[in-house]
Amino acid sequence: MKSIVIFGTFAQRHILSTHHSALLPYQFAKMTTETGGSTTHLVNIFLDKNWQTHLMTKLGNDLASLNCQDELEQKGCFVYAKQEDVPLTSETVIRTAEHEYILSLQDSISSFSVSDDLPLAAIAHCDYGLITERDEKFIEVVFRRAPNVKWIFNHTFPNANLLRSVHGVLLNESEFNVLNKGYTLELMGLMITSIGVRWLIVLMDNGDIMYYTNKADDTFLGSDNYGANETKRYEFLLMLLEKLQEKEIEEAILDFKSETDQ
Repeated sequence: MKSIVIFGTFAQRHILSTHHSALLPYQFAKMTTETGGSTTHLVNIFLDKNWQTHLMTKLGNDLASLNCQDELEQKGCFVYAKQEDVPLTSETVIRTAEHEYILSLQDSISSFSVSDDLPLAAIAHCDYGLITERDEKFIEVVFRRAPNVKWIFNHTFPNANLLRSVHGVLLNESEFNVLNKGYTLELMGLMITSIGVRWLIVLMDNGDIMYYTNKADDTFLGSDNYGANETKRYEFLLMLLEKLQEKEIEEAILDFKSETDQ
């Protein structure tokens, strides 16, 4: 059984979903509330594919946080939780057919830090680790205590010294534009992979999938914006990790493209 550890926190999401009708000259919207947020969504995607899934998380002091934990544990997720004396994070999201925008975020729960005592030995056997943390001292501790995990940064990446221990980086075009420090995508891909990162993938706004390895780089033309839609991005990530167990990254993306284009 393939295994993964995910670092993330739960959120209370207020979602405004827009819909277009061919009969109306305007869009209409529906407001819903979703407890758990992107972390729960991501964990469920891996659980549904029978991955042994571990979650390192921080909880709020409210019933909603405990319900999120209970729900995932009942589905078979191993949840390692540290509780804080604050309410669950709240965010407001606009969701269209192609994009998802976070309008406001009240992030009451702090990120992990080096002072957090986490049972990292419990996840040291995992095949992959998915991390979005930015505290580099904390990241250094995680890498040191779980050195055999293939660590993948989603949405961000750390400094050059820590990148030497990173397996892969997944960004969308907007995230790359924030993180690139003025470098072109080609030069950033060359620098990151020359340090030791196995691959960098950037999901472009026009649907193209651009990848860089220490052996090659290429662009796969696309018709679907995987980077701007949370569900599509996570499904792409799941596919990638499943196929990378047996194939090189170019073959994995080609398989994904052929399956989704059918």
